[in-house]
Amino acid sequence: MPPLVFGACRDRFLAANESNQKAEASIYADTGLMALTCRHDCVIAMVNLTDGGERQYNALALLKYLFSQLPTHWQVGMLYDIGCQLDISIKKFNFLPNVASRITWGVSVFHAFGHEFSCQCV
Repeated sequence: MPPLVFGACRDRFLAANESNQKAEASIYADTGLMALTCRHDCVIAMVNLTDGGERQYNALALLKYLFSQLPTHWQVGMLYDIGCQLDISIKKFNFLPNVASRITWGVSVFHAFGHEFSCQCV
């Protein structure tokens, strides 16, 4: 996909803007929670968000943990509201080089309205 497609999605989502502070970190020790669940909604792992916004390193940490627990030949389908943006970062900065090719990204129906149609097809 051309970068323009993903740029439009990035601009529509508050979660995609890492500089956007969604909670007051100076008041609360934890400002949120990010969970990794299976398709049956069972929690696999969670991380506390300790700064004011959603950061990609939280999702990367969860992915690293997940793949450390799986057989090396498994493919994984990930639904994440800004998965298109995380996928760009993974490729651009070579994050998770041993597992990036094993991830297929998707956007849940709940968040699909905010994405470009071509991004929904990724």
